[in-house]
Amino acid sequence: MNPIRSIKKIALQYQLYFKYRDMLAKNKKLKNTESKRCFIIGTGPSVKDQDLLRLKDEDTFVVNSFWNHPQYKEINPKYYVMIDWDIFPVGDQKGNFVSDEVIQKQELLNSCSTKFFFHSFGKEFIEKNGLLQNNRIYYLMNHGVMDEKLKFNIDIEKVIPYTKNVIVASIMIAAYMGFEEIYLLGCEHDYLAYPAQKYYEKFPHFFKNPYELSNKKSSSYYIMAVMPYEKHIYNSLILFRNYRLLKEKLSREKPNLKIYNATPNSYLDVFPMVKYEDIIL
Repeated sequence: MNPIRSIKKIALQYQLYFKYRDMLAKNKKLKNTESKRCFIIGTGPSVKDQDLLRLKDEDTFVVNSFWNHPQYKEINPKYYVMIDWDIFPVGDQKGNFVSDEVIQKQELLNSCSTKFFFHSFGKEFIEKNGLLQNNRIYYLMNHGVMDEKLKFNIDIEKVIPYTKNVIVASIMIAAYMGFEEIYLLGCEHDYLAYPAQKYYEKFPHFFKNPYELSNKKSSSYYIMAVMPYEKHIYNSLILFRNYRLLKEKLSREKPNLKIYNATPNSYLDVFPMVKYEDIIL
C-alpha cells in the first residue's frame, strides 16, 4: 500500500475514534461479562426448519431482519446486531426500507429486553424518533480492513474494521463479552449460487423476500446496489477472507474460544461443522 495512503487511513481511524470515543467507551461495561456459550442466528432459510425455541433459555444474538421470525417473542433474543452504516438516514437523508421497518416493528422489539448494537451513524435517527426506549443500545464504529498480518482491532470499545457481514461483527461482540463457545445458525453463505441480475430477489432467507428491484429507485430504497456477478465473487472472497483472519486473530488473543457452524448445507467452512440437533441444551 502507498505509504501516504496508509498514513491517511490510520489518521482517519484515530479521528473517528476520538470523535466517537465517549460513545464507544460505554461498550467497556460489556467486556468479559460472559463466560459460557452463545448462539448467533443469521437469517438463512435453514432457520425456519430448526426448533429455535430450544434456545429460549440460552444467550442468543440475532441480526438484521430477524424480527420477521414468527416466534420472535418466544425466542426472546438477548442481543440484536445491525452493523451496516447506511441502515439509518443521517441528516436530511430520506428513510429506507430498513429504517421504516424498525419504526413499524417498535411494539414487537420493545416487547423483549433485548440489547441492541448499531453503527454509530444511527444514533441521531434512533434518538430523534424515540426508538427502542425500553431497550439498552450500544454503538459500534468501523473503518479500515482486516489484513494478513492481523494488525487490526477487534475490541468494540475502539474502531473495528469493516466486517463485510453482520455475523462477523457479532462474533467480535461475543468474543469481547467473553463467551467461550459460539454456535452459528442460519449462515448458509451460498451467495454465489444465484444469478447477479436476480440476486437479491432470489437470495433466500427464512422469510419471504420483500425486495422488488425493478428499477434503481427501488434498489436504493432497499439499500441495495445491483451489481455484476464478478462483483459478487469479489465480495464473497473478501467476506470469507475476513472470517479466516478473524479466526486467526481470535486464536491468538482468545485461544480458549471455540466457534462452530451449526448451519446445515453451509458453504462457510472456516469453522468446524456440527449438527444443531446434537448440541446438548
